[in-house]
Amino acid sequence: MEFTKKESFAIQIGHYLKNGQYKEACELADKMTKKFPKEPLSHFMAAKSYYFSGKYDKAKTEGRKAFNMSHTKQDMMNSAIVTASSLFMLGKYEDAHEILAPFEKEDNKEIKKMMVIFFAVKGRGEEAAGYYRELDRLNREAARKFIRKLAESSQA
Repeated sequence: MEFTKKESFAIQIGHYLKNGQYKEACELADKMTKKFPKEPLSHFMAAKSYYFSGKYDKAKTEGRKAFNMSHTKQDMMNSAIVTASSLFMLGKYEDAHEILAPFEKEDNKEIKKMMVIFFAVKGRGEEAAGYYRELDRLNREAARKFIRKLAESSQA
């Protein structure tokens, strides 16, 4: 199947990611970035595909490209989240925090979650707790699911 629109690529990549078809997502994302190299969406979808495939270096690179090409604050935040997630997985906590820092005050639950993790990893519990309280204020159910997931992963 050959796509002609970036949105069609993105929908199919999203479908692959949702269904755990990470290899297929990466392959299609590569085609998308070749066909639309100057589109932030191409690089964002590639970053997500690589991230879920465990290819964090590639995800970081594509995420930074998407971030640098972004035209809106929301697109920048989305790109920062996937880039920072990749950097976290690579153990580059300071780099992850640096890309998230401009968005710390935004009411975005994913950013708040990442800030909780960043400060917890750095041993700065009060700051982590502050971001958790902000997450709870934004979305109590998301905050509770997040903390349960953290607790489960620490027991594994």
